Amino acid sequence: MRKTLFIVGLVASIQFGFAQTKISAEQMEKVIAKPETQLWDVRTPQEYAEGHIPNSVNVDWKDQANFKEQLANLKKDQPVYIYCLGGGRSKQASDFLTKEGYTVYDYSGGMMDWRKAEKTEIKTEKGNSKAGMSTTDYEKAINSSKVVLVNFSAVWCGPCQQLKPVLLSIEKKHGDKVKLVRIDADENKQLTKSLKISAIPQIKLYKDGKLFWDNTGLATESEILEQVKKANK
Repeated sequence: MRKTLFIVGLVASIQFGFAQTKISAEQMEKVIAKPETQLWDVRTPQEYAEGHIPNSVNVDWKDQANFKEQLANLKKDQPVYIYCLGGGRSKQASDFLTKEGYTVYDYSGGMMDWRKAEKTEIKTEKGNSKAGMSTTDYEKAINSSKVVLVNFSAVWCGPCQQLKPVLLSIEKKHGDKVKLVRIDADENKQLTKSLKISAIPQIKLYKDGKLFWDNTGLATESEILEQVKKANK
């Protein structure tokens, strides 16, 4: 049986069942209330310091040497809960731990989902988080042209990097029809929280300052241009 599990609908079934269902922020909140829970935040120390789920331990997935050393602190007879910002790194870490024989629960929504749900997060003095774009500046950005295409992404996000050349191509070829605004989710945590963005990459197309179309995940150039064409009518 595959041990990497997307957690079932109720906490009770987390203990007794292995259904492949995603966990919600509310369910995670109940899970972390148990002192024996093994919860790893696999983001960077800086990200962790700027805000993390209570009772989590920071084990940076990017620091492979340390990550493997920390396996000695995990109990194989108990499940391990993993999260990152939006699911990319936690998926990689979960796959690795599964191969090592651990039962892994991947909270794929990560901190983006946690913040969207307005759950408690712990911040430490080591954090040096910048305010990022304010909602006022965001409003100005989406009203800066008749049609504005906003892209929320992150450097660690594989699908985001796949989408990047598509968006840059659209900007280059059709800059007279649509203005591209690219926003790094890591550097604009408060903004993504206020806009209730829980997954990336995300595209939001605005017409005259109002949301015309949005899409989470990958989209082809033709799919995006079809919406841009409609917005320009």
